[in-house]
Amino acid sequence: MLALEGIRVLDMSRLLPGPYCTMLLADFGAEVIKIEEPGKGDYSRSFPPFLKDFGYWHLQLNRNKKSVTLDLKSETGKQAFLELVKTADVVVESYRPGVLQKLGVDYAAASKVNPKIIYCSLTGYGKKGPLAKQADHDIGYVSLAGITAMSGEPGGKPAIPGVLMADMNAALAAGMSIMIALRHAQATGEGQEIDISLYNVAMTLMPGAASLYFGSGFVAQRGNNWLTGANANYNIYETKDRRYLAVGCLEKKFWRNLCLALEREDMVDLVDDNAKHPYLMQQLRQEFAKRTLREWTELLAGRDTCVTPVLDFAEAVAAEQTKANEMVLTVQDEELGEYRQLGFAMKLSKTPASLRKRAPRLGEDTEAILNFLPKNKS
Repeated sequence: MLALEGIRVLDMSRLLPGPYCTMLLADFGAEVIKIEEPGKGDYSRSFPPFLKDFGYWHLQLNRNKKSVTLDLKSETGKQAFLELVKTADVVVESYRPGVLQKLGVDYAAASKVNPKIIYCSLTGYGKKGPLAKQADHDIGYVSLAGITAMSGEPGGKPAIPGVLMADMNAALAAGMSIMIALRHAQATGEGQEIDISLYNVAMTLMPGAASLYFGSGFVAQRGNNWLTGANANYNIYETKDRRYLAVGCLEKKFWRNLCLALEREDMVDLVDDNAKHPYLMQQLRQEFAKRTLREWTELLAGRDTCVTPVLDFAEAVAAEQTKANEMVLTVQDEELGEYRQLGFAMKLSKTPASLRKRAPRLGEDTEAILNFLPKNKS
């Protein structure tokens, strides 16, 4: 038996945070039913590249799910949704605050028909405050939260983070919140509303910056502290072949190992003096420029230095560690043929995740699921 078998989730979310959250629940056995707009569905269905008429984004984020199309603007669609709520444990949505209230399918409406329902809303800025109804994307949330200001080269312009940090972390926060609420519902029979703000989640991703500011008034920015490029032992260096190495030897023992590998024992104790870090960075730039990335990887292998090559995604997929952790799945599908997608990051010994069903076509489960609703019985 899968860990979340018997949990029914109605997923009204689109794009990334909500679908990623519900995919994790589905991977561990929850029955996730995507509630989609007829004719359009989740926007990610139309994102290239495509495998036949399936968008890879949709294939990646919506495995193990079902799809039901409902026009929530119609009375019929609204009533069908509320009937489904009676059978469900969780609702996940990502509309702007107020939209579902106008449609009559918000938490207040859902909890009337099912007091035990857990209703998780993923919002940009929360449900109150001056930005509550403002549209935005990840770059906006992380920029207003102070993350973008800490990304990039010292003295240069702020850099766009390479991953959707607010989106992905909000998905994980939503999943954890749902599990907490399910535990509460099982113990008390009481459901609740969950509000996961992407902006709020972005703010909490910086305990280091918060500690510096709340403790001393120091404002962390790119290149001015130990985690954003001010220190030689936590930085990025170019190699002879114009590739890059990530140096993360914060602890003295790892720094010592690196210095010994470089035959630069003279630098070991200099790392303790902040004033020496510009000199150490200059020395490391000169040292790492002497060999190619491959040569450095071979030289430092097994030396316990916390130095790693900076890989692109294709190289990361091909890495032996990725293969060992089974982080890329090869899927065999009768209709689509063979394709790949990311594997399961959470490894549980007794209740592992599994890929049981590819992402659904728009509305492919509508008839099967709605036929079980009382109003549709003959």
